[in-house]
Amino acid sequence: MARQHSKTRTTHHFRVRPVLVRWIVSALCLFLTVLIVPHVFFSGDFPVLSWLIISAVFALLTTFVKPLVQLVLLPLIFVSYGLVIVLINTLVIWFLSVIFPDRFRVEHILWALVAGLVSGLLIGLLENLFGLTPPIVQGGPEGLKAEMAKAKPGRVEEELLDAAGRGKKKLKRHRDRHHRDDASRPEGPEEERS
Repeated sequence: MARQHSKTRTTHHFRVRPVLVRWIVSALCLFLTVLIVPHVFFSGDFPVLSWLIISAVFALLTTFVKPLVQLVLLPLIFVSYGLVIVLINTLVIWFLSVIFPDRFRVEHILWALVAGLVSGLLIGLLENLFGLTPPIVQGGPEGLKAEMAKAKPGRVEEELLDAAGRGKKKLKRHRDRHHRDDASRPEGPEEERS
C-alpha cells in the first residue's frame, strides 16, 4: 500500500524539465530578438545577468499572462487573423522595458511592435523545435487514422454526405444527357447562334 501511495504522489509532483525548457526557449527568443531588432537592447552593468533575469520574467509572462490575455481576446484574434497576438507580444516586450527600465530598453513603441512580431515568430519556431507544442493527435498518422475510425458521424456530417451523394448523382445524369446530345449531333460546321 505504501508503494502505491508513493507512485500517486510522484505523478502529481511538479515537473521541472518543461519549465526549464520553456525558460531556455524564452531566453533564446529574447536574445535573438535583441540581436535582430534595432533599438531594442540590454543595458546596464551586467548584460548577461540582466538577460537571464529578464528572460525568466519573459518566460513567466509568456507562460501565464499571455494565454489569459489571449483567452479574453479570442474573438478579436479570429477576426484579425492573429494580428492581436502580435499586439500582445508587443505589450509583453514593452512591459519588460517598464519593469526593467535600467536593464532593458525599447526606443520607441514601433520598435516594440517589430520586436513583438519577431519574438512571436521565434517563440513559435523554438517551441516546435524543442517539443513544447503538443501534437494535435498523439501517434502521428496512425493515431489520426485511429481517431477518425473511432469518430461517428453526427447528423450534420450525415446530411453533408447525403447531399454530396445526391450531387454526384445529379452531376452524372447531367454529363450523360450532354454526352447523348453530343453523340446525336451530325458532324459538320456548327451553326451560328444569335
